[in-house]
Amino acid sequence: MNIQRLYFPFLTLSRYFRHRRARWVQQEFHSCKSVIDLGGSPATWAGLTFPERITIVNLKERAPDTALDGRSHYVRADALLTPFPDQVFDLAFANSVIEHVGDTKQQETFASEMLRLGKRVYCQTPNRWFPVEPHYLALLVHWLPSKYFTYSVHRYFTVHGLITKPSREKHERVKAGLRLLSRRELQRLFPGCKIK
Repeated sequence: MNIQRLYFPFLTLSRYFRHRRARWVQQEFHSCKSVIDLGGSPATWAGLTFPERITIVNLKERAPDTALDGRSHYVRADALLTPFPDQVFDLAFANSVIEHVGDTKQQETFASEMLRLGKRVYCQTPNRWFPVEPHYLALLVHWLPSKYFTYSVHRYFTVHGLITKPSREKHERVKAGLRLLSRRELQRLFPGCKIK
C-alpha cells in the first residue's frame, strides 16, 4: 500500500478550506490597508489583492528563498511581545498559530497582543472538538489523555506518523508544542469578537 495515497484526501480537503477561507478573508477585510501577520508567511497573501502593507512577524529568520513582494515587510520578533504601538494595524491576523504558542497563559498573551495591535482581529485555529486532528491527520487522537497519546500511537496510527516516521524526540516536541482550543476558549480569549 502506498502511504502517500492516505495523505491525498487530507491535502485536497485542506486546500479547499484554505481557498475558501482566503476568499472570505478577502471579502471581510478588503478595506484594511495595513495587516500584521503573526507567525505567517508571504504565501498566505499571494493570491489576495489586499492589503497595501503587510508586516510578517516570526521567531525564525526568513528563509532566503522566501519571496517578499513590494507590500510585505518581515520582522523577526516574538509574537507574544512585538515592538509595535497599540492599534497601529488595521488588522491583526494569525492563521493556525495560536495552537502552537504554548500553554494556556501563552495563548492568553498571544490573544492580548493581537487585540492590542489590530483595530480588527482574525485568528483562525482548528477546533478542538472537530474529530479529525489536522496536524497528525488522524481521527480522535487529540481527545486521548496526554499519557495515552504515545509515540506508538503517533507513529503507527496517524497519517502524519506513517508518512514522516518521526523520532521519539520529534513526537515529544510536536506533542508539547500543540494545544487545540474549543470555541468557548477562543471566545474567552477574544471577548467581544465574533467567532465563526
